[in-house]
Amino acid sequence: MKKINRIFLLFVGLMMVFLPQQSKAQYDMTLYHMTPVIQSNLSNPAFIPEYSYHFGVPGLSSVYAQMGTSGVRFNQMFTRRSDDSLVIDFDNISKNIKDKNNITLRSSIQWLNGGMKWKDYYFTFSVSEHIDANMFYSDDLINLGINGNAPYVGQTISVDPTFLKATHYREYAFGAAWDFDQQWNFGARAKMLFGKSNIYTKTLDANLTTAENTYYLTTETNMLINTSAPKSWFDGSGFSLGSDYLFYGGSFGLGFDLGATYKLDETFSFSASVLDLGYMKFDRNFVNYSNSNNIWTFEGIDPRQFEELTDDQITDRIEEIRDSLINRFDIAESWTSYTIPMTAKIYLSASYKLSDIETVSAALRSEIVNKTWRPTFTASYYRQLLPELGVIGAYTVTNRSFANFGLGAYYNIKPVQIYIVTDNIIGVFVPDAVRYANIHFGINIFLPEAKTGRTLINLD
Repeated sequence: MKKINRIFLLFVGLMMVFLPQQSKAQYDMTLYHMTPVIQSNLSNPAFIPEYSYHFGVPGLSSVYAQMGTSGVRFNQMFTRRSDDSLVIDFDNISKNIKDKNNITLRSSIQWLNGGMKWKDYYFTFSVSEHIDANMFYSDDLINLGINGNAPYVGQTISVDPTFLKATHYREYAFGAAWDFDQQWNFGARAKMLFGKSNIYTKTLDANLTTAENTYYLTTETNMLINTSAPKSWFDGSGFSLGSDYLFYGGSFGLGFDLGATYKLDETFSFSASVLDLGYMKFDRNFVNYSNSNNIWTFEGIDPRQFEELTDDQITDRIEEIRDSLINRFDIAESWTSYTIPMTAKIYLSASYKLSDIETVSAALRSEIVNKTWRPTFTASYYRQLLPELGVIGAYTVTNRSFANFGLGAYYNIKPVQIYIVTDNIIGVFVPDAVRYANIHFGINIFLPEAKTGRTLINLD
């Protein structure tokens, strides 16, 4: 039972402790074509800012948060009673659940950020805190929990594609963009990664079969769940968030970003980038939980055992049954370091300059998580309202979500740049009613625009 609790507490801790306080590379699509904003370089290291020098306000240069779900929205999970309390609406959940659902939670904050122009190069550095969580679950698994196994008599269902990878890590990044000629820019960024905590379902296979005559439920499981977190999270030995966690070195990894831009003529330009090519090896505070080809049959619960029991006795008996069922999974512990891959992303983009102050663009982002391809498409319109003020509107399709209307703006009050952008303005105000929402804002300090004999490639 303690093993199950540790896995659950680790995931909850990653989500609840850090997400509200710390806001991975950024994943927002609308910002991609706001090239006057310095942080657009995060999505493509070939983008060159239009300034000689810049540095971000510590802790405020780039704050990002994102949530997404392809399954049930939050407001579909609950029904409000007349007394204003919320109750779980199981019928509505079953009605709205999809096949192969996923949940994504991402957040990032830049502690330090800076850059400088030197000849035909622009060098950047940053120190950032990241949380990246991806979870997949099947509709059969949810419906089994809601309706029981009666609808599946004589059938075998699989929990595939149940999967979880949640990571908190710190990133030290060093990048360089090269203004190669009038048409081409190239860029690269190397990143040292220090993993703070992680939970990763390397293997999670389970089949559940309901017998036709007896309704017995037979389960066959094969799993390996890797975890890394301070032991004091679970044993109550005086855990300190600062000295024991945030300022602790962590497990080491490496990552790389690559990018390029191409200016065909005065109107058409194209760009491409690949982010987060790399890995992290968790070799500190690790525990592995596994079982192999574990098969057992659940024959049901005899309700007569609860007769003439008090409420406290019924509660104790239910806990005994629960612990007995969990123990039958026969989960073994081991202590072996493990490596996880980063979730690589590919961006492809095209822009058309309508005038000196207007640009329309389209971008496609792709990532593969747990052998599942997740594409995102965005079309945007950028306008330079004033020399110091630019705005953008966008439409994004992602994660089975088609009603995402993004807005963004930046304002340069020399030497300060302020920006805010979102892919779904509705999600900022009513996040419980959407499947995808994010927000990204920050404050930068910049020095006068770079003066070179070559025109910088600028997609706006």
